[in-house]
Amino acid sequence: MKADYVFCIDSDGCAMDTMTYKHQLFFGPLAADVFEIADRKAFLAEWNHVNLYSKRRGINRFVGLVTGLKSAGMTGIEQLEAWVETTSSLSNASLEKALEATPSDDLQKALDWSLQVNQSIKDYDGAVLAFEEVRETLAFLKTKGKVFVVSSANKEAVLEEWQDQGLLEFVDDLYCQDRGKKEDVLAHLIEEGYDRHQMLMIGDSPGDLKAAEQNGVHFYPILVGAEKTSWEQLLHTYSQRFLNKEWTKELEGALAAQFWENLED
Repeated sequence: MKADYVFCIDSDGCAMDTMTYKHQLFFGPLAADVFEIADRKAFLAEWNHVNLYSKRRGINRFVGLVTGLKSAGMTGIEQLEAWVETTSSLSNASLEKALEATPSDDLQKALDWSLQVNQSIKDYDGAVLAFEEVRETLAFLKTKGKVFVVSSANKEAVLEEWQDQGLLEFVDDLYCQDRGKKEDVLAHLIEEGYDRHQMLMIGDSPGDLKAAEQNGVHFYPILVGAEKTSWEQLLHTYSQRFLNKEWTKELEGALAAQFWENLED
C-alpha cells in the first residue's frame, strides 16, 4: 500500500472558472445549431439549468447533449442514446469508433458538435482563470501528497488552461476524458495501491461525489457561487482535518448535505 495522500481535483467549475462560459457560449448554442433546435430560447434555458445549476451539474458533455435533445422533443437520436448508455468511454475517440461501426446521422451530428465545441474553446480569447485561493491550496496540498487532475473535459483544453495559470507545477498527473470516467479513474488509483482512506476527491458536481462514494473515497465540495470560500475553507480548515484523520462520517454527511442544498432540482 502506498503511503501517499492523494488529492483528486476536478477542473471545470471546480479549480478553473471555465464551466459557465463554456456552456453559455459553446456547448448549448452549438448543440442548438447542429441539431437545428426550433425553440432555441427554451432549449438554452433548460441546457444552462441542467448543466450549470441543477443536481445534474457537471454531467459528461454527451450525457448532457442527450438530456437536452430529449427535453426539446428531438427524435431520431436512438443510436446516440444507445452509445451514451453503453460506451466505456464518453469521448470523441469512442464516438468515432461507434460511427465507423454503425454510421448514423445522430452520431455524426454529435461528433461534429463535440469537435466544434473543442475548437471554439481552443479559439476562445477571453480570460480563463483559476478561482481565487486555488493556487495557494494546491501549493499546500502538493507538499502533503499526490495531486491529480480528474476531469471529464477534453485533455488538451485542461492542459492549456492549467499551464496558462501556472498550476501544472503542483500536479502529478492528468486524468481527463481520454482516460475514462471519474469513478473508473479513482478505482484505477486504488488498484495501483493508493489507500482509499487517504484519498480526497475535490469537486463541484454530483458526478464527483458519486465517483467518490462508489470507491469509498472522501469528498470535499466546491460550492457553486461560493468557490473562493470553499477553497479557503479547504486550505485553512478541512485539509487539516483530513490530514489529521479527523474526517468523520458526520463531517462527510454535513458536507454532502451542504453540497446538495446549494444545487437546484
